[in-house]
Amino acid sequence: MNSEPPTGDELNSMLVTMKQNVLERTTASPRRKRNRTLGLGLGLAALLAIGGGSGALALGMLPSPFQAAAPATPTSTPTPTPTVTRTATPRPTPTVAPVVAPVPSAPIDCATLASGVRMELFIPSPLQGRVDLLMPTDASLSEYGVLGCEWGSTEQPYSRVDLSVASGREAGLTAVDGLVAGGAQRTGAGDASAMTCTEQGCQATVVSGTWWVEFRTSDVDATSGTVSVETRAANTTAALTSLVSRLDGLSPAPSWTRPDSSWAQVDDCAALTPAVPLGEIVGAPRLEGPRELQNEYPSGIVLAADRTLQCYWASPSVEGASISEIGDVTATLSAGSGWAVDAVDSMSQLERSPVTVAGAEKAEYVCIHDEGSSCFVNVLTDGSWLQVRAGNTYEADLQGKLVAAAEAIVATRPAS
Repeated sequence: MNSEPPTGDELNSMLVTMKQNVLERTTASPRRKRNRTLGLGLGLAALLAIGGGSGALALGMLPSPFQAAAPATPTSTPTPTPTVTRTATPRPTPTVAPVVAPVPSAPIDCATLASGVRMELFIPSPLQGRVDLLMPTDASLSEYGVLGCEWGSTEQPYSRVDLSVASGREAGLTAVDGLVAGGAQRTGAGDASAMTCTEQGCQATVVSGTWWVEFRTSDVDATSGTVSVETRAANTTAALTSLVSRLDGLSPAPSWTRPDSSWAQVDDCAALTPAVPLGEIVGAPRLEGPRELQNEYPSGIVLAADRTLQCYWASPSVEGASISEIGDVTATLSAGSGWAVDAVDSMSQLERSPVTVAGAEKAEYVCIHDEGSSCFVNVLTDGSWLQVRAGNTYEADLQGKLVAAAEAIVATRPAS
């Protein structure tokens, strides 16, 4: 093995090659500035250590110690090393993970849950339906983990059975105690229960383990007066017993985590008051408000689950008022429920069209035509659901006025 160090042209050639390799390594992949400088400095230091003074000279970094001596042979002008222009790598746009929709706490479907309940004892010709997602309150129920089920009658349009299940033992026990204090009777179903019945139907609440169940029946047209209250109560108690037996042993799904939103800071209707009175915006100067609107007869589960803020503007009743003037406006806000805007049900009676609401990420104008008509604007704003509706659908430009009202309310959003 030759242990003699390289000299002359062989040394110069080796050093130039090493220099090129170092430069190529320092420009191959753009990194943070501190790392580039450090890498280049270490590479040059290595060359200096290997080649000594000759290495530094070959790189053109240090002056030659022999500059005063005349060169033995003419030297050629060194070719300058071309400057490498580094191009910045564009920073990738951050992606926001979509919000996963909530799921019911009870890991069971409606048909299985009610498979032991004789629905024909409560309504004629029962047919299972589906729970609609139309309003922000519906989103609150889903976020609370409520499993909602319903059955209608193919013979009587107003006869129905509603079933709700949530995981909330303590809240359920409190609800049962309140109902009993108000005159409801206890039943033998579950750990605690309360029930009230009339000739038109029953309302019952039962708590069993972690599960809280509400069971409501309404048979106002079909058999009113033909089934005694006592019989209805016995049938309802049997239904409750069957329902809790199906839930026995089931573990609730993890609770849903609500996304952050600046709208979570809003806790009263005064915060949603536009800079310009809402009545002026919608062409109904007699509108007064806003005042908070409460559900007059909420069920226990709705009362526990509903996190929406409902604000109401209304005109005083004046004889001879124009039928085309908007009589009231309701704005419902559910902070963190933006996931539900795209999940609004697409029923055959539902008409939806996209609209532009200044300051919002997305909006649509929705009208439902069933037993009458109702129109509203759904708005996605900072991960939250704002719904603005009016009680008078005879206004010629209802869509435009509801959009204007929604824009004014969106403008009240608190700073993040």
